[in-house]
Amino acid sequence: MAGAEDASPTVALGLRIGRAAACLALGCLLAAGAAWASGPRWVTGPPNFTGPSGQAVLWYTLQPLYFTDPGDLSASVDHAAADALVAAAAGVWNLPISAITLNQGGALNQHVSGANTYLGEDGVVFPPDAQSSNYFAKQIAVVYDSDGSVTDLLLGAGASSPAECRQNGVTESVDGISPAGTILHAVLVLNGRCTGQAPEQQLQLQYQLERAFGRVLGLGWSQTNDNVFTQTPQPTYNQAMHWPILHPMDIVCGPYTYQCLPQPFTLRDDDVAGLITLYPWVAMYQLPTPTPAPGKVWSYLQASVVYGTVSFPTGEGMQGVNVVVRRQQGGWPIPEAWQDVSGVSGSYFQQNGGNPVTGPAAGTAQSLGSPDGQWQGFYELGWIPDIDPPDGAHGPMIGVVSTEAINPLYIGAYAVGPYVAGQVAPSGAAQSQTTEYPLFPFVVPWNAWATDFTATDAASGCAVGDGPESAPNPVPPGGWWTDVLCAHGHAAWSTFTAQAGRTATLEVTALDEHGLATTAKAMPLIGVWAATDATGTLPTVAATPAAFNSMQPGMTALGVAAVQAQGLRLVIADARGDGRPDFAYRARVLYADTLQPAIVGTVGGEITIQGMGFRMGNTVTVNGVATAVTGWSATEIVAIAPPASAFRSPPTGPVDVVVTDLETHGTTAMTGALSYGNPPPGSTDPSQWRLVVMSGAGQAVALAGTFAPVVVMVTDAVGDPVAGAPVAVHQTADAAEMPCPTRGPCPIAPALAASDTAAISDGNGLVSVTPLQVAGVAEVTHVVVAAGTQGFVSLSLNQGP
Repeated sequence: MAGAEDASPTVALGLRIGRAAACLALGCLLAAGAAWASGPRWVTGPPNFTGPSGQAVLWYTLQPLYFTDPGDLSASVDHAAADALVAAAAGVWNLPISAITLNQGGALNQHVSGANTYLGEDGVVFPPDAQSSNYFAKQIAVVYDSDGSVTDLLLGAGASSPAECRQNGVTESVDGISPAGTILHAVLVLNGRCTGQAPEQQLQLQYQLERAFGRVLGLGWSQTNDNVFTQTPQPTYNQAMHWPILHPMDIVCGPYTYQCLPQPFTLRDDDVAGLITLYPWVAMYQLPTPTPAPGKVWSYLQASVVYGTVSFPTGEGMQGVNVVVRRQQGGWPIPEAWQDVSGVSGSYFQQNGGNPVTGPAAGTAQSLGSPDGQWQGFYELGWIPDIDPPDGAHGPMIGVVSTEAINPLYIGAYAVGPYVAGQVAPSGAAQSQTTEYPLFPFVVPWNAWATDFTATDAASGCAVGDGPESAPNPVPPGGWWTDVLCAHGHAAWSTFTAQAGRTATLEVTALDEHGLATTAKAMPLIGVWAATDATGTLPTVAATPAAFNSMQPGMTALGVAAVQAQGLRLVIADARGDGRPDFAYRARVLYADTLQPAIVGTVGGEITIQGMGFRMGNTVTVNGVATAVTGWSATEIVAIAPPASAFRSPPTGPVDVVVTDLETHGTTAMTGALSYGNPPPGSTDPSQWRLVVMSGAGQAVALAGTFAPVVVMVTDAVGDPVAGAPVAVHQTADAAEMPCPTRGPCPIAPALAASDTAAISDGNGLVSVTPLQVAGVAEVTHVVVAAGTQGFVSLSLNQGP
C-alpha cells in the first residue's frame, strides 16, 4: 500500500482514519497517521524530518505527564495553589472525545531558578531532570519562576517585569522534537512576578497557561469570527463564544485580557476541532470495533468532516486561504450567525522551500510541510459537531462553507496557516457553498463531504518570459518588464552587461492580480552573480537579505556596482520559495551605460546618456551639480552639463554623472564619465559652433510624395566640421495656408503634428534629419535645428497638390 505521503487527499484521509484507529487500539504512537486540518502547529517534511512528509507533529505518547516545580510560585501563590492553577489550565484539554490526556506526574527534583539555570552555547540550560534528554521520565516541566530570573534568561533582561505580564506571564518551549516527527519534551515557565493579591492576576495567568498547553500539545493558532478581534462589525455574544481560545492575539479591554471573553476557560468548537483532528478516538475500519479507553468516547458519533481543495483556474492549489463553516440545522431558514470551525488550505504543504538568494530556509522552517503539490490547496474541517437543538430532535444538517483571507497581522510567532513570513491575500472573490451531507444525526461516524473551490475570477496568467539559471534571458532593451513567479519554487533569471565604473539599481515591485503594488502577494528578493559564476551558488555580487526594503509599496531594491566590464546574472525569487499565478511583479534595471560626448568645454553643453530603465522626471547631476534635462526615453536622457564654474573647484579630471529616480530613490552612476577642458581634435567650444544646410532645403512634393532627408553640417568658427556634436531638432507640420476671406482676418493654419528629437554629428560633422510628414494632406513642415549656443537653422518644406 502506498504511504500517506504518496496518496491523493481523499485516499490519505481514509488512511489517516484507519491508521489512527489501529494505532489507538494497540496503544501505539498516533503520529503514524497523517492529519490534514488547521490544527497542527508543525508538519513534517524534508530534509530534517526522516519519516513521511506532510504529517502533523504529535506527542510520542497519548498520556504526556507534566511535573511541577516543588517551590512556591510567589509570596501570593504557594505550591499547592500553583499546582491547582496548573491542573485547571491543563484540564481544559482533557476531553472524552480526544485520545490524549494531560495529567500531573509529580514534582521536579528541585525548585528551578536563576541559581541552577544558566545560558549555554545552545540556549538556556535547565537542571537535569527538566532537560529534554529526560523526556522519557518527565515529558513536560512546569517551572515556578518565583523571582522572574528564568523568564529573564529566556526572553532577556527585564522581560519578567509586571508591566510585561500580558506577553510574558507564561513562556512555553517545545524543546524536544524527534526526526521522526514526534514531540518529546516541553517546558512551561510561569512568571511569579505576574501573580499577586488580586485573584484576577492568577486567573489571567491560568488563561495564558491554558493557551500555552494547547500550543505544547502541537496545536496551531486559528481564525474564526475574526471580527471579535477587529471589532468590525461589532461582534455578538455567540461570535465571541466561537472565537477560539487559540486565537493568535489577545483582545485588550482592560487590565486582564481573559475578561474580554465570555467563558474564557471553555474551549470553543474550533479549539476542539484542532485537538480532535490531531488526537481522535476513532473506530473506522476496525473489525471487531475496539472499545474506547475508560472515560473516552468515539470522537465522531455526533460530528463529521468537510474537506476539499481551493484552486486557481490553472489547477494549481491556492495556499493560505481560511475556510470556515457555519452550521444550519435541517429545516432552519438560515445558518448560524457565527463561524464554527475553520481550516487553512495548504497547511500541510511545504512552508518554506528556500530560494536562490538567501539559500535554504533557516532552522526547522525548511522541514515543515510536504513538497507534494497535491497538498498545496488542500484543507480539512476536521471535526464539525452536530447542532444540539432545544427539542433534542437531531436532523440532517447543512454546512455553509466559505473562504476568506487570513488577517495579515497573523504572521511570525502568531501565524495562522502555512504563511509565516507574510500572509498572502487570496486571489479572486470570497466564495461560499452550501454542502448537505447525510448526518442523521451524526450517528453514523465518519461522514465526510468533499467541497472544492475554484476561484474562476482569480489570476490565471502563467506565460512567463524569463529563463532558467543556466540560460537566463536578456533584460529587455528598455530595462522594464512584467512577469509572474507562477509555480511553487519558480525563480526568474535574467542577464545584462555592465561597463566598469558603473552602478545600477535593480527594482522589483510585487503586484496583485489587478496590477497594483502590494505586500500581500510575492515577497521578492533579488540576487546578482557574475555571468561566469558557477550555478547553484549564493549571490557573489549583491543580494537583498529581505523583501520590501524600499519606501515604495511592494518594492524590493538592490544596488549593484561593476568594478570591471562584465555580464551579470540576476534572479528574482519569492523569499519563501513560493510561486503562484497571482505572484506578478514589475521589474526594472536602472542603468546608465554610455555618455556622448565624453568631453565638453568649460562652458558645459548638451550631453546624451544612453542606458535603460529611464523615465520622465529622472534627474541628472554632473559632479554633484544638478543639470537641466531636456528629454527622456526608456533608453536615453538628454541633459545640459553645467559649466565648470558651477563646481566648487575646477575639475582636475573626469567627473561622475548620476541619474536619480526621485520617486523610488534608485540611482545609476557613471564614474569619471565626463571631462571638462579642451575639446578633442576636430571639435571646438560649443559657443563657436555653426550650422550649414548641405541638402534638402526648399523641397516641394506632391501629396503622394516623400520628403528627402535634410542634411546639415556642424562647423566651427572657421568652417571646419565638428564631429560628435549634440544637435536638437524641433519640427512642426502645419496645414497649408487657407485663402483669406473678402472680409475679416485670414484663418490660422492648424498644427497637424510636432516632434522633438536629438542627434549627434558624425565624423564629418553631418546630421541627417528625416522631415516630419503627414501623408495625403496639404501641409508645410517647419524644421528647426540647433547646436551649441549659436548654431541655428530654420527651413520650410511644402507638400501639396
